[in-house]
Amino acid sequence: MSKITTLEQAAASIPNGSTVAIGGMSMNSAPMALVRELVRQEKKDLELVAIVSGMAVDWLVAGGCVRRVVSGLVSFEGLGLAPNFRAAVQSGQVAIEEYSEHLLVCRLQAQSHDLPFIPTKAGLGTDVLGLHAASGTVREEKDGPTGEHYVACTRLPVDVALVHAHEADQRGNTRVNPKLMWLDNEVVNAAGRTVVSVERTAETATFAAEPERTTYPGFMIDAVAPAPWGAYPCSCFPDYSHDSEFFMAYSQAARDRETFTQFFQERVVGPETWEDFLAVNSVTAGVST
Repeated sequence: MSKITTLEQAAASIPNGSTVAIGGMSMNSAPMALVRELVRQEKKDLELVAIVSGMAVDWLVAGGCVRRVVSGLVSFEGLGLAPNFRAAVQSGQVAIEEYSEHLLVCRLQAQSHDLPFIPTKAGLGTDVLGLHAASGTVREEKDGPTGEHYVACTRLPVDVALVHAHEADQRGNTRVNPKLMWLDNEVVNAAGRTVVSVERTAETATFAAEPERTTYPGFMIDAVAPAPWGAYPCSCFPDYSHDSEFFMAYSQAARDRETFTQFFQERVVGPETWEDFLAVNSVTAGVST
């Protein structure tokens, strides 16, 4: 059975209240086409897991979709913290559960390995453990035989992971070109289900011919949603870079609520299809190779 689906169908399969892990790294390779569709479908009460994110989380927060964010950082890099995320956390509208990148990765690895926790020495002597004293999601423990102290990073369940890649076949075999550079494998391994958006589809024969280039074998992927420029306005190296103009215009608009509401409607959620969104933002259809 083919795993090829549409952006609309992929987003519709994610219930309100889900824990959704967002792939990509800051301005790079975020699954923006899938995220936009979640906003358009007015999903609610989502818990987002994002090791390091930016625009993807900000769109979902701006759309009123988010209850909690579990992350190491949500920023626009040189432009500062993601503006709607920051405002929502400061006002108490959205809860934040903050970890270092490594501690968060360890929690995801505990989930993927079906272990109660993963031990690490990262975080010892820092204030981050105090942030989670009540929940105990990361906590200092002592090994009895050796007397060594370590941080126990408990499992972090994820309902569905959303990632972006260059190509996939109808069986779900997925490839990132030239290779995976970010931490998307951590969220894919931890998730109960994974949806991938791709720049293009490819024949299964191309995966069989070069199996060593397969990033995610088909059994790890539940749905494939074709979306050319599907990471825009973030980058999808080496096909295209992030759109600095969009990031700057978005950040400028976010300084005023009325201006941002108009910007968000006209340039993000208003266009009916992904192709319409690209056209509104003057993105050429298709992908450079």
